[in-house]
Amino acid sequence: MPAQPWPGQPAPTPVQSAPVPAQPAPPQSRPAGPAAQPTPARPAETPVRVENVGGGSFVAGDESAVEFVSRVVQVVSWADRTRHGQGGSGEPPPPEPERPEGKEGGLLDDLARNTRSMTFDLLAAGNRVRGRKEQERYEKAYAEWTVAYQEWERRNGAGTRQPNPLVLLVGEPHTGQRRLWRAVRDGLGAAEVGFEDFVTVGAAEVLGDDDSAGDALRGFVSQRTDPAMILVEDVDVLFEKEPSGVLRALRDYAHDQGSCRLLVLAGTERVVERLRAEAPDLVSAVLQYRMPRFTRPAHAAALLDVVAAERSFVLPPDVRDRLAQLANLAAGARGVEALLDAAGREAVASGPSADGRIHLTAQHLAPLVAAAEQRSGRPIEELLAELDGMIGLDSVKQRVRALVAEAQIDARRRDAGLPVATRSRHLVLTGNPGTAKTTVARLLGKIYQSLGMLPKGHVVEVARPDLVGEYVGETSKKTRAVCERASGGVLFIDEAYSLALDKDDDYGREAVAEILLQMENHRDDLIVFAAGYPKEMDGFLETNPGLRSRFATKIEFPDYTADELAGIFRVLAQGQGYELADDLLAELPEAMRSIPRGRGFANGRSARGVLETTIGKQSARLAAQPDIPASALSTLVAADLPGLGESGVAVTDDAGPRRGLDDLLAELDGMIGLDAVKQRVRALVAGARMDARRRKAGLPVGASSRHLVFTGNPGTAKTTVARLMGRLYRELGLLSSGHLVEVARPDLVGEYLGQTAPKTREVCERALGGVLFIDEAYNLVQTYGGGHADYGQEAVAELLVQMENHRDDLIVIAAGYPADMDRFLDANAGLRSRFGGTVEFADYTDEQLAAIFTAMTTQRGYRLAPDLTAALPAVMAGLDRGSGFANGRSARGLLEQAIAAQALRLAGPDVDLESVDDAELTLLTPADLPPHG
Repeated sequence: MPAQPWPGQPAPTPVQSAPVPAQPAPPQSRPAGPAAQPTPARPAETPVRVENVGGGSFVAGDESAVEFVSRVVQVVSWADRTRHGQGGSGEPPPPEPERPEGKEGGLLDDLARNTRSMTFDLLAAGNRVRGRKEQERYEKAYAEWTVAYQEWERRNGAGTRQPNPLVLLVGEPHTGQRRLWRAVRDGLGAAEVGFEDFVTVGAAEVLGDDDSAGDALRGFVSQRTDPAMILVEDVDVLFEKEPSGVLRALRDYAHDQGSCRLLVLAGTERVVERLRAEAPDLVSAVLQYRMPRFTRPAHAAALLDVVAAERSFVLPPDVRDRLAQLANLAAGARGVEALLDAAGREAVASGPSADGRIHLTAQHLAPLVAAAEQRSGRPIEELLAELDGMIGLDSVKQRVRALVAEAQIDARRRDAGLPVATRSRHLVLTGNPGTAKTTVARLLGKIYQSLGMLPKGHVVEVARPDLVGEYVGETSKKTRAVCERASGGVLFIDEAYSLALDKDDDYGREAVAEILLQMENHRDDLIVFAAGYPKEMDGFLETNPGLRSRFATKIEFPDYTADELAGIFRVLAQGQGYELADDLLAELPEAMRSIPRGRGFANGRSARGVLETTIGKQSARLAAQPDIPASALSTLVAADLPGLGESGVAVTDDAGPRRGLDDLLAELDGMIGLDAVKQRVRALVAGARMDARRRKAGLPVGASSRHLVFTGNPGTAKTTVARLMGRLYRELGLLSSGHLVEVARPDLVGEYLGQTAPKTREVCERALGGVLFIDEAYNLVQTYGGGHADYGQEAVAELLVQMENHRDDLIVIAAGYPADMDRFLDANAGLRSRFGGTVEFADYTDEQLAAIFTAMTTQRGYRLAPDLTAALPAVMAGLDRGSGFANGRSARGLLEQAIAAQALRLAGPDVDLESVDDAELTLLTPADLPPHG
C-alpha cells in the first residue's frame, strides 16, 4: 500500500477483495434478466481503486473491477440457466412417467402352457390383468405429462432462452485486459458455468490474410470448441478493416440463443464511438468496462506501488510521483512496469544497500528523464511561445491555438470517460509563397507530438515529383513509401493542387487516391498538410469526393505587411551576424514597400532577396575603402539598400511603375476639373498618413472602411481616379499591389444556379492587393419580371463575404449614377456599413470640356487652329446634355469626328495629298467640327 496519496487523490483507497460470486436466486417472475447496460462514466475525480482481482492486486478504472466481474458472472450465469433446462424462471420441467417393465407373457404363462395346470392358468390370467392396468395407468400418466410438458415449454421455451452478452474492455492495449478476463473466467468457474475452451488472441491473428474482417471473426469463433470463452485483443484492427462486417457478426452473436460461447473484446474508445454511431442497437447487449488510463499520474502511481511491492522495491513517494509523470510516454501497464524495472536496474548498478533491498532514488531516474524528454520533444508552452515569437501571422497563431485547445479538451474528456467527437487533424494551408507555411507545419508537428497526438512529430516535405511515378503502377508504390516515411509525423505536400491540375492526369489522381488510403490506414499516426494558393487549393479539394471530408480545416496565411517584412529583414540580418545602422532602420519600411507585389512576390523570401542585395552592395562599398574599421564589416547602412530597378526591388508590378506619393498627388492635381474629388482624395490620403503616424507612436487607431462609392455621370473620370487611388494606397502601405481590376455585372453574375458565387470569388481573388472597380454596380440588384431579383443578389452576398475576408488587402469601389447607387446600397443591409464614403463626380463645365478636348488633341499629336481654340467653349455648350451625354467621352467623340473630317478634307478625291504641307497634317480647324457643333 502507498505511504502517501497518489497524485491528485484525496487519500489512499484500501485494497478490496473480490469474493467468489454466488449463484443468484432464480427470479420469481417471467425472466427479464439483469440489464446489460453500458458502464456509466464516473466523474474524473473518482479515487483510484486497487483491488484483489484474479488472485492479485489490480488497479481498477473508474468503476470497481470487483463489481464488474460480479455483474458479468451474474448475467452470464442467468443466461446459461435459460439455455440448460431450468428455464428463465428456474422452474424444472415436469418428470416423464416411467414405462412399466416386464416382457410380454412371462414365467406364469410358460408354466401354464407346459403343465396345463388350472392354478397356473388363473395366476397367469391375473398377472395379465395387472399388466394391462399398469399400461393403462402409464398411458394416462404419459398423456397428462405430455400436456404438462407442452405447457412448460410454452412458459419456458425457446422464446426466453438468452444469449450470452458481449463483453467490451475499453482502454489502450496492455492496461490489464488479460488479468480482468482471467478474473471473469475464474468467477464463472466458481459459479459452475463451464467452458470447454479458453482462448486469447490478437485481432491481427484473427484477420490473417482475409479481406473480410467479419468473415475472419466468424471463421475463428466457429473453430473453437463450444462452449468457448474467447478474448480478442486490439479489436480496433478488425473495425478498421471492415466495420460493417464486424458489426454484422457481433449482431449475430448478440442474438445467438443456441451457443454458449462468451466473446470478450478489448479495444479503445474508438470502438465505443463506432458502436454508438453505427450500431446503437448493440450497445444494450454489451457489458462495458473502462480500463485504467496509466497516462493519468494517479493511476500510474498506484500501479507503480503495486509492481514495486511485487518486486520488493523500496519506492519513496517522491520518486514514485516522478516516475508517474513519465508514464504519459509509456505504453500501458507494460510501459509503466518497464520504467520501474529500468530504474531498478540503475539502483542495482549503483551497488547493494545496507538492508539488501533495492532502494530507488531520484538519482536512478536521471537517464529515464533524459530519454523521456528526448522522445516527447519540447514542452507545449515553449512551442507556443516560439509560435507567438514569429513575425506577423496573427490569424494563423489564433487558429493554431484553437487547434491546441481542442486537442487538450478532447484529452480531458477522454480521461473523464466522456465521448469524444472524431476530428480530422489533416489541414489545408493556403497562402502565397514565403508566408511561413512550412515553418508553421514543422512547429505543428512538434506541437502534436507534445500533445501525444503523434509519436514522432517529424515533417516529411514533398511535392508532386516525390509522389508521382513515370509509368503505370509506380505512383502508388512511390506515394505509399513516402507516407510510410512520414508515419508518426506530418506529411507536408507543397503545391498539392499540382496533383490534380488536369482531369486527364491519371498519375496525379492515382497519387491522391493512395494518399487518401494511407490517411485512413494511418489515421492515428499520420497527419497530412496540403499547401498551395487559395484558389488552386479549392479546386484541388473538389477533384476527389474524399478530399474535402478529410481536410476539414483550413488555415489561411496572409501576405506580410511592409513593417512585417522589415522585421523579417532585421531577424535575418542579425542571424547572419550583421548590425543595422539607424539610417537603414529608418528607411527599411519604405524599402519593403518598394518590393513589387505581383506574381513574383514571395513575402519572406523577397525580404531575404533584399537582404542579399544589401549585403552585396555593402561588399562593393567596402571594397573601395582600403582602411576601414573591423566593425564596419558587420554593419549595414542605408546606402546599402537597393534602389528602384536594382536586384530585389523591381521598378514595376501589376499597378505600373513605382512612383512617390508627391508625384501621384501632382498627377491628381493635374487632372482637369474635379475640384471636389481632388479635395476628397487628399483628405483620404491625409487620414491614412495620420493613422500610420499614430500607429507608429503607439496610439490607438480607429477601424475605418476604405471601400468607396463613386457617383456621377459617364465620362467623369471615375475609373481614372480609381486607378490613381490604387497607386496612392500602395505607396501608403494600405495595399500590397495597388492594381485595378475593372468589372461589371457580366463579370460577376453566372448563367445558372451556383455559378455566381465562384465567379465573384475568382474576380475578388484577382483583385487582391489592389482595387476592385465595379462599374454600374446597381445592375447587381436590378429586378426583373415579377419583381424578383436574379443572381445579382448572390453576387452581392459573396462580394460582402470577400470584403470581410480580405479587408486588409482589398478595396472595392462601386460606381454608378447617384440615384441608382442609393438603391444599390439599400438592397442589402450590409452594403452601407461596408462602404465608408461617397465621392461625387460632377459633370464637366463647357470650359473644362474644351480643356479636355485640347489635352486629348495634344496627346494624339494634333494642334488646334487659334480660331478653333477660341470657339471650343461655345462648341461644347452646343453639345446635347441629354441621356446620351458622356462628359469626357463626348469630348473624345467630338475629337474623333474632327480628326475624321480633317482626313476627308486633306485626302479627299479632289485634293492632291502629296502637295499638302506637313504642318497641315496636324492642324485642326473649325471646318473640321461637325455641322451641329
